[in-house]
Amino acid sequence: MESIAIPLHNLQTKTVELKKTSSKMALSEVFAEKKGSYLNEFTLFLAHFNTIPNFINEIKIDCKKANKWFAETYKPEIKDLYFDKRYYNGSKTAELDDIFYILYDDLLVDFDTNNSTVRFLFRKTEMKKVEEVINGIKKFKERKAKRKPEMSLLVTTNRGIDTKSLQISKPKLSIEDNYNDDFKDIHQTIIKRLSKKNDKGLVLLHGKPGTGKTSYIRYLISTINKDVIFLPPNMAGAITNPDLISVLIDNPNCIFVIEDAENIVIDREKDGHSPVSALLNISDGLLSDCLNIQIICSFNTDITKVDSALMRKGRLIAKYEFKELEVEKANMLSHKLGFKTILNSPMTLTAIYNQDEKEFQQVKRYNPIGFKA
Repeated sequence: MESIAIPLHNLQTKTVELKKTSSKMALSEVFAEKKGSYLNEFTLFLAHFNTIPNFINEIKIDCKKANKWFAETYKPEIKDLYFDKRYYNGSKTAELDDIFYILYDDLLVDFDTNNSTVRFLFRKTEMKKVEEVINGIKKFKERKAKRKPEMSLLVTTNRGIDTKSLQISKPKLSIEDNYNDDFKDIHQTIIKRLSKKNDKGLVLLHGKPGTGKTSYIRYLISTINKDVIFLPPNMAGAITNPDLISVLIDNPNCIFVIEDAENIVIDREKDGHSPVSALLNISDGLLSDCLNIQIICSFNTDITKVDSALMRKGRLIAKYEFKELEVEKANMLSHKLGFKTILNSPMTLTAIYNQDEKEFQQVKRYNPIGFKA
């Protein structure tokens, strides 16, 4: 049967050939203990106006702020006010729960503070006026809590491969200060692609230890709004484990990070069951069409040793070699960190951050933004 849409304003203004619904309420019937409040917005409306109202509901509203704005803005229009205060969670002072306002011809506005909800009941009031109030209150929508950076660490359990969620702190990392100028465009490409939904591909990050690969990966994890699965170096062999596929199937459209991936990205065995083959299948094979997973691999080995299939166009998002920071940039970063040393040659980030140590190679690395020491 074909449905017929009738504009809301026609329902309010057009005479409909229906018997008018009327239900005069006794005062004792206004109170609604079942709802947990001494008043119910529907029975209150019925008691005042003796008719069934239209109803609009707005959720996730900061009712305290919205109520303050509403009371000030519509003070001349408010004809009546009801409220109740209650004690919540053992508090010593009572807090407002429901606040009911009546204004215009028959608009009832209920601020349900405890449930972060505002309800609008009306019958004769013009829709234009109701929408004006609603649009004003929508400005007080509760903002979503900021996503805390986290990743799912792959772990081995007695049930096979599983994940354990770990929160990480967002690093105070300046791309401009900590990396050479040729990295800027690569960084923008990586950010743009990893931010896309239902995308796939591979990012290869390589270079000497201490040049900022791990710090950059941590920066990406805390910046991109996607789930992240992290394969630690001691579980590199899991890349060929069928249990890993089950984990990835349960986490589509995520970023898969493989740190210290030398043993995974280098030579392929002839039988096709090597780590490289598994990586290819996840990044750009038939399986990738279902998973839509993007992969980041970091390693210290020379890029010439990496399997050429990983670097084919269409599969590779970006590749970059992290090197020592050039002399000018190294001095700028050193001075920003408070060191007065004059550097005469390119230096790794580890060396720049740890200038107060006697022997950079022997001491514990300064690691404010990386995964490992």
